[in-house]
Amino acid sequence: MVTTCACRTDGGHGSKDICVSRRVKRRKSGVVSKIWLPLVVLGVIAIVSYGVTTVRTLNEAITSPPSASPIPATVVQINPKNVTYEVFGSLGGGGRVTYADLNSAPIEVTLASLPWSHSETTMASSASLSLVAQVDGDSVGCRILVDGQVRDEQSVSHDGAAVACTVTAA
Repeated sequence: MVTTCACRTDGGHGSKDICVSRRVKRRKSGVVSKIWLPLVVLGVIAIVSYGVTTVRTLNEAITSPPSASPIPATVVQINPKNVTYEVFGSLGGGGRVTYADLNSAPIEVTLASLPWSHSETTMASSASLSLVAQVDGDSVGCRILVDGQVRDEQSVSHDGAAVACTVTAA
């Protein structure tokens, strides 16, 4: 700071000089005070340029997506399966069979004679099969065949015999 003094004359009868002191601030003329505005302008330009480049890149990705390689077609061969339920033994006074059809619904059949069999065909890739038989006689057996091959076979021998056959995945 610099102190300056200015003198002036009093307007009265006796002329007196009055000295008034003023303090005057001088600007510092440093490097930072000269370049701060251009630095701010350059910073704003850099940020805007980055934003424009990012938006253009995203727009390019949206309007021209990368080509996707096609998924090769898969051929699944479905072979029909022939399922046969069989019950054999001595019927005695009577009996009954309960089996699950290919939709897993229970079907009950009253036996009039043995041997008994029932066949169905399915196109399903897998099936759960079950059969329960009970007779008044002294022996009974069951068998589940899939495409002619025995997948489960059980038999018992005693009065009022009951037996069950199951194939979990045919």
